[in-house]
Amino acid sequence: MTEVILQVYPTLGDEAAMAAQRPIGRNNDAYQKMLAGLIEVCQAADDLGYWGITHVEHHMHTEGMEISPAPLMLNIHLGHYTKRLRHGQLGLVLPAHDPIRLAEEIAIADHMLQGRLFVGMARGYQARWQNILGQRFNVTSTASDQSDADQRNRLLFSENFAIMKKAWTEDLLTYDGPTYKIPFPTSGIPNWPPAATITGKYGVPGEVDENGTVKGVGIVPKPYTSPHPQLFQAFGASPGTLRWCGEENVTPTILMGSLVKLRALMEIYQEGAASRGRHPRFGEGIGVCRTFYVFPNGTPEDEVRAKIRRSVELYEEPVWRGWYEQFGFMEGSRLDDEEGPVPKPGEHLADRLINSGLLIGGTVDQVKRQIEGFLTDLPIDYFVWLFHWGMIPRDEGLRMLELFGEKIMPEFGITGAPATVAGS
Repeated sequence: MTEVILQVYPTLGDEAAMAAQRPIGRNNDAYQKMLAGLIEVCQAADDLGYWGITHVEHHMHTEGMEISPAPLMLNIHLGHYTKRLRHGQLGLVLPAHDPIRLAEEIAIADHMLQGRLFVGMARGYQARWQNILGQRFNVTSTASDQSDADQRNRLLFSENFAIMKKAWTEDLLTYDGPTYKIPFPTSGIPNWPPAATITGKYGVPGEVDENGTVKGVGIVPKPYTSPHPQLFQAFGASPGTLRWCGEENVTPTILMGSLVKLRALMEIYQEGAASRGRHPRFGEGIGVCRTFYVFPNGTPEDEVRAKIRRSVELYEEPVWRGWYEQFGFMEGSRLDDEEGPVPKPGEHLADRLINSGLLIGGTVDQVKRQIEGFLTDLPIDYFVWLFHWGMIPRDEGLRMLELFGEKIMPEFGITGAPATVAGS
């Protein structure tokens, strides 16, 4: 069964508001309004049966788009207003964090949400903030270009991921890697004062030796979910990423329009899983990013077309042309065997998104048929709806969520069933 995750970038206003209140990112009234709006959209999604809602990790966005420097805090805050909706991030930028601290914070958030947390991960592509926050780790943002910066970023991502998984699943954590040691030094931390009185009696067996030397540590608390919250990879679209996701049982969220390219990536995911002894069905554990625009049945065809084009100009263009294109994400809209720039000079963004398959839009029945055609060919587990709440006016956005949730999701058995969690 396919579920729907809302990818909501916390946005403080549309382009008019961004211009009038520059820099709106530092406007407290706008931020409070955004928080109230997020509560409203989360409650609507909860009532309508959406599976989850996710934000990003980005810092220093004075422009007012993607204001989410601490997504785990948003997850906890918004989770208090929902009952079954899952909350997560796509994703946390692992190379910019200490892995033990991040593992601890995720575990605490998982407890606070009692298992309604999912965890997305990313390597990071925005130099403005990652180069600053990552300087202590000697890591920067990167493109997948095999450069020294790319290799360093990939090393820290892989190492931090491995440490976090061990921290969640092993009572006694030790690690000896190229950039991180547990304990430090690996020979042990001598002369732990309460070794005999407290740690040796009540801590993890083997945490200290008979000489009072710390030989390992235990990360507390362990997650509420056993063995850890469900893991996702943000915007994965390369063969190497899909293979890694299959190997590690991580759900990729693929930003790719072409069904041919999607199928190839999904098969690579299966190959990665098989190399580790897992054999998921085709499409199992896969998420695909799409934008949806839904209008009531009976809306004239020319009106639907005009509304989609207007919506793209107002709510999609600032994100896709102003942001995604500048970082290379428009490659996901490239057609099969297409060469040259995308979009093509003079091409309307709506035409590019629709023709590439990244935008599914129309009346309720038209959207049903498009989704049915997609799922017949590629039976994925998750649609990640790129839902630009904050750009889209409140009433318009809530109406689309309602139409999709009440008229479309039941057609495909999408229920957003509550999480079943193995608490330990």
